[in-house]
Amino acid sequence: MADTPGGGARPEYDVAILGSGMAGTILAAVLARNGAKVLIVDAGSHPKFAIGESTIPYTSMLMRLIAERYGVPELKGFTTFYNAQAQITTDGGVKKNFGFLYHREGERQNPAECHEFPIPKITHTENHYFRQDLDAWLLSVAVKHGAKTVQQARIVDVEPGDDGVTVTAHTGATWRSRFVVDASGFRAPLATKLGLREEPTRLRHHSRSIFTHMIDVTPYEETVPAGIHGTPDKWSEGTLHHIFPGGWLWVIPFNNHPRATNPLVSVGLQLDPRIHGWKPEGVAPEQEFRDFIARFPNIAEQFRPARAVREWVSTGRLQYSPRQTIGYRWCLTSHAAGFIDPLFSRGMSNTLEIINALTWRLLAALSDDDFSVERFEYVQNLEQRQLDFNDNLVANAYTSFSHYPLWDAWCRVWSFGQLAATMEINRAYAKLLDTGDTAVLARLETIAPDGALPSYGPLRQMYNQVSQEVIDVQEDRQGADVAAKKIMQLLQSDVVPKPIGLADPDVRFYNGTPAVAAKTLRWARSEAPPEIGKLFVEGLTLFIRHRLSRQEYNLGEELRHAIARRPRLGRRLRPPAPR
Repeated sequence: MADTPGGGARPEYDVAILGSGMAGTILAAVLARNGAKVLIVDAGSHPKFAIGESTIPYTSMLMRLIAERYGVPELKGFTTFYNAQAQITTDGGVKKNFGFLYHREGERQNPAECHEFPIPKITHTENHYFRQDLDAWLLSVAVKHGAKTVQQARIVDVEPGDDGVTVTAHTGATWRSRFVVDASGFRAPLATKLGLREEPTRLRHHSRSIFTHMIDVTPYEETVPAGIHGTPDKWSEGTLHHIFPGGWLWVIPFNNHPRATNPLVSVGLQLDPRIHGWKPEGVAPEQEFRDFIARFPNIAEQFRPARAVREWVSTGRLQYSPRQTIGYRWCLTSHAAGFIDPLFSRGMSNTLEIINALTWRLLAALSDDDFSVERFEYVQNLEQRQLDFNDNLVANAYTSFSHYPLWDAWCRVWSFGQLAATMEINRAYAKLLDTGDTAVLARLETIAPDGALPSYGPLRQMYNQVSQEVIDVQEDRQGADVAAKKIMQLLQSDVVPKPIGLADPDVRFYNGTPAVAAKTLRWARSEAPPEIGKLFVEGLTLFIRHRLSRQEYNLGEELRHAIARRPRLGRRLRPPAPR
């Protein structure tokens, strides 16, 4: 490499990305597709284990948007279950719903204390990603578009300078780039080098985790009398959350459809150590897991025959946050920057928001050869405020876990926030498809730092008031019963779609059937405030027009999965049963 006037070797790459997980590979693919010379460096190699396995509609829509905006159509391949099955791997699971079951220690689960949020079939079906397959495929997409990759290279130094960045591996190899993005995770070399972690973290929430992959996990609906909950979908056909005071447990099956080729189920227990204590000395993680779930008869029943197929991971406190995420010629992003908790599956959405915002700014900076911090200030603001929003969301949820009526109210508010945000991105994406003009995405950037909640004053006021009611419970300024009643009253606001039933305490399943969608459209046109009504009309109708697009959905695969459910007709479409 030739020397530069500043004394360092002339950068060989435009961007060096540390980490080849989902964040690093997607960013590499979109940058390389748009002309940047990109290097991905990773301490390990694929395939490798990763968490972040359950998607939400907002995440999938955002991935479609990134694919369209930056010209990487392959990324649409894993935005629906059927596309992923046909184009990437048959080892993933289907996600038809979000399921929540509330438990009390020493008692059988009360069938009346549950919620299910089926994902409307008129839009798309979500995924349980088997990440080792997906991440390896994403790396191949990045390479296909021109990114270079180096694996088994542990980074020991990152040195940003006036004329470039020097990245050094444990082998002594060095690479020079004009910009570096650290997307490597908790042990981020850039965060270590520059001392970017807040000590102590500002985050309110506290939790630790014990997780693994298991086989022979019994589908929950098979452990209780048939039809006892009356849910629209089976619990095992979605992401199941077992909720209890001070924590929750995820169950993410990869084996939950007739064409499944993967027998594994992802399992993770999250505990607030202020309530349940830290890791006990001398107790193996599996034993702690078994001892804990034994307190809850129905959870224990589901896992009685199950066994782990990989080592258990037991963590300390999960939460960490950054002092700074942007500097001259560098960016700290995704889980290299901070982390809250897997609850509500927002991690991938946050990652994609940052990729979407960073990519066009970084491409412009490369073109102008101007890496001033000011042009990336929005990205830093986005990352920091996302962390604060999610911290508040999850901390309030954990507070509500202590009292079922409060949890019942809070999860309704979470559901409404997800629905409103999805309407926003549905509308923006449909307009992008129709016009090809990225200017239609500007509104998304204004709302992304606040959980993508619409910037309609009464809606934001309602959301903030609900949050304060829960904080008042946490800080002993009011009782949980009082807060729950106030929140249910706030949900009667005219900004909340009445046909969905979020304000009705007797409604526990929020099934977006075509009939409910039609009633919601009538509400949006005749009863909702004009701004909210327009959001729901456009969010539903503009996107649904693209439902049958061959680029968006694999209808053939959807049909094959439907046939596979037929006992005789579908036999040839199902994998042979193990002997």
